[in-house]
Amino acid sequence: MIDVAARAGVSPSTVSRALNNPDRLNSQTATRIRSLARSMGYPLPDHPPSSDTTGPVMITFLVQDTSNGISSQILAGAQEALPEQGAVGIIEAGAELGRTEDLLESLVGHTRGIILATDQVRAPTARRLGRRLPLVVLNRPMEDLPSVLPDASTGLAQALELLLRQGRRSVVYIASRVGAWSDRSRWESLQALSRAMGLECRRTGPVDPTVEGGRHAAAVLERQPPDAVVAYNDLIAAGVILGLQSKGITVPDRVGVLGFDNTMVAPVVKPAVATIRIPRRTIGHAAADILLGRKPENGQSRQQSALIARLRKVGIPPVTEDPGALALPTSLIIRDSLGTLTSSALEGV
Repeated sequence: MIDVAARAGVSPSTVSRALNNPDRLNSQTATRIRSLARSMGYPLPDHPPSSDTTGPVMITFLVQDTSNGISSQILAGAQEALPEQGAVGIIEAGAELGRTEDLLESLVGHTRGIILATDQVRAPTARRLGRRLPLVVLNRPMEDLPSVLPDASTGLAQALELLLRQGRRSVVYIASRVGAWSDRSRWESLQALSRAMGLECRRTGPVDPTVEGGRHAAAVLERQPPDAVVAYNDLIAAGVILGLQSKGITVPDRVGVLGFDNTMVAPVVKPAVATIRIPRRTIGHAAADILLGRKPENGQSRQQSALIARLRKVGIPPVTEDPGALALPTSLIIRDSLGTLTSSALEGV
């Protein structure tokens, strides 16, 4: 399947569908792949197998943690993409890496595909599974496998434009100890945007992705407060707000604070945490579409498409060069931690 995929210019999981479940692909694509496989010397039956379209469509969603409300949004989007007789089974990854990987291996033959939303599976294991059944990776690109990713640069561009209009000129990013690819992509996007917009930008941390981690970061920032803080997630942002204010550094008057993820904690902190919204429902829908052999939507509004074009024009690179990755735009949710907004500050944001 890897050899055929390389020649056909598709992923191994697409080849798997063409050979084993061709009715889940565009008929021309399935026929082309099967013909190419024959021309390369792989014998195939004259009549391709047909998957059971009358029974329920079952796919599996593997996550690290189901308690944070984030996975439920992805799950809802994936469920929307399935036919009426379809369901998504959710599995929470255990602490033992080997046990999680063994569990995934046992799913082969019992599920139409896997949405992998945890780092608790090694890349070689994921690739091996992807040769045996459709598999989509979320929140990190992985060579030879399709993936769906959030593009942090779109939401961050909106936020930095607002900060500039408010007269803020320095920003600090607070890194996380976990979420390696997400942390790196958010930092790299912030760096590139800051250079393009003329902002001073530096990084501190990493800290635990918790409120307490944010308090630790605030203890460092209080010595030389920046104009704004961008935290890896909303929990760190909430801890920064609490920590700074306990030292008499007001938010947002002295320091504006921005988080990521639009989680339930963001609106209940005082001041409420401005945040970058990750389109998790759209991510789940797109992942299920890919598993079922459909072309997913790119999730871009007209305004977001225009913003992305502007970012590329000034040299802000895409979140990944991987041709098998679908990057979906993020967006800014403005709340009190970024300050009182004037009509001029809101223009173009």
